[in-house]
Amino acid sequence: MRRSLPGIFCLIFAAMPVHTQAQKQANNSIGIQLNPYIDEHFFTGTFCRPVYALRYTFSIGDKLTLGPELSGYMVKHKTTEYRYTTFNTGGYARYSFLPQSRIRPFAEVSAAYTFYKLKVPENYYTPSGTYPPESGNEFSWYAAPGVSLWSKSRKMSLDLMYKFSDDYFINGKKSVFSYRFNFWF
Repeated sequence: MRRSLPGIFCLIFAAMPVHTQAQKQANNSIGIQLNPYIDEHFFTGTFCRPVYALRYTFSIGDKLTLGPELSGYMVKHKTTEYRYTTFNTGGYARYSFLPQSRIRPFAEVSAAYTFYKLKVPENYYTPSGTYPPESGNEFSWYAAPGVSLWSKSRKMSLDLMYKFSDDYFINGKKSVFSYRFNFWF
């Protein structure tokens, strides 16, 4: 027994830094996205299209995170009163691979309820001659593979993802590249 006591103490002291490191790991975050959508209309000055998102993250273990999310975008014509806005309220869940790495691949799903509103000025031309309803709401979702890039301090991360959905995104397609800045605490 006396010979095993030093071994037990060595194991306890060796495990202590690992235990305290795990306790200090951040479990919650606030994620933010706010940027203009950049395409040819951005450079010609025809449309202004800001995109925004705000999310709160709860960690459940090392690999699973989830939380509520608010997001949306606005399309505004620079010279007319044409305006289309969307607002999404919902939640998301994410499974992270390699949870201790500073580069973490992940898979994410999100479900939301989308509210939209369209304002079209009189005599506004559209090639199809038809417009969507002036306002409404619907259920929407997306699935996204991606990667999180973590700072050395583990207090900030950048999520890069490619979203897929059966609904259209701001780019007029059913898939789009997106990102989020996250602040962990």
